[in-house]
Amino acid sequence: MYLIDSKPTPDDRHVCVIWLSRAGFVMGPEGRPVEAEPSPASIVAEVAEKHLCARLFPPGRHCMSRLEIAEICSLREGLNTWPDMRGVIRYHESIVLATPVFDGRLPGIVTEALTKFGPYDLTGITALPVITLADSTGGLGHALIADLSAALPGATLVEPFALLGETPKEISPQLAPRLDELTK
Repeated sequence: MYLIDSKPTPDDRHVCVIWLSRAGFVMGPEGRPVEAEPSPASIVAEVAEKHLCARLFPPGRHCMSRLEIAEICSLREGLNTWPDMRGVIRYHESIVLATPVFDGRLPGIVTEALTKFGPYDLTGITALPVITLADSTGGLGHALIADLSAALPGATLVEPFALLGETPKEISPQLAPRLDELTK
């Protein structure tokens, strides 16, 4: 047994999914928040949440795994400072970062959100970058790896996963095996 505010035991996993929103949320017709402009990264977050919930919280098994979904967005008021990287570091052993790339680089808003109030030491945390190609410009080159290393210092970077697709049906079969690697 361990406290909920600590890293997991070997049988449990704590994963944080961080994704870049295009335009944040607005109130939908049913009075609930909906994404203002859906993006492939939001679909990745949705698919990851469903898959990881099924994997981390299987029926009939008592566990103390943790799953957090965090959005990065830039609103007129400025950068939404979510995620709180101190909390991510304290509670999670894995990060899934879903984002497009612009001219082969990590978007400035993503770098700013990950490094705000830092620097942070992510030693012991595995980071899986999921690059949404449907809304990206440029490729996955050395500049992107350098950007990821600078934004996630000390983390064990899994090779960035280039994902093509814009619907859950297209994304799920590509993403699920990579997510399973984080929860073994």
